[in-house]
Amino acid sequence: MSYFTDSENNFTVYEAPKNGGTTLRLWICYAGTGEIIKSSDSGYYAGTEQTYQLLKEWGYKNKKFKKKAGERVCIKRNPIDRFVSCFYDKAIKEGRIKTDIDTFLDNFADEIEKSTPTMNDGKTNFLKFHFAPQSWHFGDSPDYYDHVFDISEVSTNLKSYLEDKWNIGLPDLHARNSGNGRKFDLTTRQINKVKEIYREDFENGWY
Repeated sequence: MSYFTDSENNFTVYEAPKNGGTTLRLWICYAGTGEIIKSSDSGYYAGTEQTYQLLKEWGYKNKKFKKKAGERVCIKRNPIDRFVSCFYDKAIKEGRIKTDIDTFLDNFADEIEKSTPTMNDGKTNFLKFHFAPQSWHFGDSPDYYDHVFDISEVSTNLKSYLEDKWNIGLPDLHARNSGNGRKFDLTTRQINKVKEIYREDFENGWY
């Protein structure tokens, strides 16, 4: 993502890749259509092309942080857990990253810049968008937000918040890549590299 504005109910919800966005997007579509479409036989839910087209029409933006009027909420995550989840997804599951994790961490900026896939707009660097600090997606101040939900609160507090806003019951979802545990462990050296890469997130309070 980076944000979705519900003008009728006067609120904007911000999220970053690997911060519960699949569940959020499916709930937005459910609020608009009353349907949840399972896109695979795996037992998980994930967005279809129709889902993303609807979101785009409704004002869902894959863009850098921008201030919006009305009530603002966001979904944050421990930057280390978020990095692990993103690397697992893009390197191990999707094969978009061809180097090992140490090479990737040691040459992070170069590895990101040399990647070729782009977002749906045909311009935005796919990996750069996904690995961008939460500060890129949320701005540099948690005080901007009326509610800051941790990823562990998506199925509880965020769900209740959206149900109140939309005056509907939302389905419990077993979404793609759901779960807050780390996919694998990092060494102390690797953790320190991740902390260095996401220094601004720690400094800005996105943890």
